[in-house]
Amino acid sequence: MLQAGINSEFGKLKTVLIHEPGAEVENMTPETAERALYSDILNLPIARQEYEEFKGVLKKVAHVIEIKDLLKETIQKPAAKRDIIEVLISHSGIPQLQDEFNQMNNDELVSALIEGVPLPQISLANFLHNDKFAINPLHNMFFMRDASFTIGKNVYVSSMARSIRKPESKMLEVLYKYALNEEHNVVYINDEESKNITIEGGDVLVASPEVLLVGIGSRTSPEAVDRLIKKVSANQPLKYVLVQELPHKPESFIHLDMVFTLLNDHECMVYKPVMLDETHFHSILMKIDNGEVKEINYIRDFIDGLKICGMDYRPIFCGGGDKLLQEREQWHSGANFFAFAPGKVMGYARNIHTAEALNKAGFEVVTAEDVVSGLVPVEKYDKCLVTIESSELARGGGGARCMTMPLLRE
Repeated sequence: MLQAGINSEFGKLKTVLIHEPGAEVENMTPETAERALYSDILNLPIARQEYEEFKGVLKKVAHVIEIKDLLKETIQKPAAKRDIIEVLISHSGIPQLQDEFNQMNNDELVSALIEGVPLPQISLANFLHNDKFAINPLHNMFFMRDASFTIGKNVYVSSMARSIRKPESKMLEVLYKYALNEEHNVVYINDEESKNITIEGGDVLVASPEVLLVGIGSRTSPEAVDRLIKKVSANQPLKYVLVQELPHKPESFIHLDMVFTLLNDHECMVYKPVMLDETHFHSILMKIDNGEVKEINYIRDFIDGLKICGMDYRPIFCGGGDKLLQEREQWHSGANFFAFAPGKVMGYARNIHTAEALNKAGFEVVTAEDVVSGLVPVEKYDKCLVTIESSELARGGGGARCMTMPLLRE
C-alpha cells in the first residue's frame, strides 16, 4: 500500500509517481494538438530518450512508481477493475463498450485507459466522424503533477479545468481509493458539480505544514482555493495561504509552478516579470485560524509575503537579469524545477541562462547523463542542478516539477 507524507517542496524525496510518455502522445496530430493542450506535436522516440534520463535520476534518489504498473497491480482487485471500467464507460459515453472492456486483460485495460480506444468503424457516421477515438488518449498523463497533489498525509484529487484532462483525475480517484494505506485520506476538492471549482496541482506548493502557496488563473479558481483551505484545515493546522494571480495568456503561465518554485528553505526560482515587477497581477496573503479566514490583504509581492509568513527567501531569476532571456526561458519551463532534496533540483538543460544564475548562487551544474551513469554522485554536493535534455519534452508545455507527483518526503 502507498504511504503519503509531504510537508515541503524540498524535503528528501522518498516516493514519487511518474508516467513515461507512450502511444497516447503519438495519438495526436497537428490538427488535434491544440485541443489536446499542446502547442506542438512530439517526436516520441526522442521524448522517451530524454524521459529515460529524467527517470534514471529519480531512480538514483527515490522509490519511483510508474502509474501504469500501479494501475495493473491495483485492478487485480475485482472491485477496482469494475470501477476503472466505469471510468472508461463514462469517458466514452458509449455503454455498448462494456462487454469489450470486461473481456480485456489488465494490460489491455490500462492501455485503453491511457492510450485511448479507436472509434469502431461500424457505420458511415463513425467513419466520417471528426473524432477518431471512442475514448480519447490521455495526452497529458506524463504531467503527473496536475491531476492530484499531496499535502501532509493526504492526497488531494484535482478538479481539472479542461474537459480533456478530467479523465485523469477520475482515474486517480479509483487508483488512490484502492492503493493508499488506510491511514491516509483521499480528499476530493470538488464534492459536487460546480464549474467554478477548478484546481490543479501545478498551482499548489507546500512551503511548510502551516503555509500553502497557490496560484489562481486559467486552471485554478478563487472558489477552489476557499474550498482547499477548508479541506486542508480539517486535516492539519494551516496558518497562511499565499495566493498569486497569474496571467491567463499565454499558456506558459498556466500554473504557479511555471513562474515560481522552491529550491530549498531559503532560495526560490522566480519569473520576475510576473512575480516581482510592477504588474496588475496581485499577491494576496490570507491568515487562517481553524479553517476560517481571519485576515486577507494585498501585499507588495510574493517574496514579501513569504517573509510575513516567517520565511526569508532569496529569489533567483529565471533567465538571469535580461528580460528577453527571461521571457524565452520561461516559455520552455525555465522556472519549473523539481527538488529531490534541499538545494538539489532538476530542470531543463536548454535554459542555459537560468542554469548560469543558479551556478552563480552556488548550485553545481551536472548533467542527468553523468548522474545516471554514476560518474557524478549527487550526494557529494550541498547544492546542485541536474540538467535534463529537453528538445522534445519541453514541447509538451511543462518541466521537471510538472512530470512528478511526489507522495512521500522526509
